[in-house]
Amino acid sequence: MTTPGGALARKVLLIEPDGLVRGTVASVCREMQIARVRQTISVASAEQWLKTGAPQAVLISLVEGDAALDFLSRLRAGAFRCEADMPVVAMTRVVDAALVARLKELDVRRLLLQPFRLHDVIHTLEQLWPAREALPA
Repeated sequence: MTTPGGALARKVLLIEPDGLVRGTVASVCREMQIARVRQTISVASAEQWLKTGAPQAVLISLVEGDAALDFLSRLRAGAFRCEADMPVVAMTRVVDAALVARLKELDVRRLLLQPFRLHDVIHTLEQLWPAREALPA
């Protein structure tokens, strides 16, 4: 059973163009009661959803390159109705020193290199919130 302050009360915005990855992450998070996942296929669709939705974390694919980084800049600047300092996890296939530096500037908490194991995503999401937040009030 999950309480209103429990794991399923947490909302994660997943921005990932790959439908298989999106669906798998969302269903595993639901089954393991880690969080409710709002799936979007692009930064543009995420921005649309953020007009009414307010997640507690973002899991973003960097496949859109500069558009993804610009989105994170706007997020950190408070351009959306969610918390500007919420946890962010980035996913990418290729990384270099410049990207790592930019992600640090944007306060990205974790970087997952693709292809990754589903266990890595689950573990990463579980680590975003302190254990005391998952306990009933």
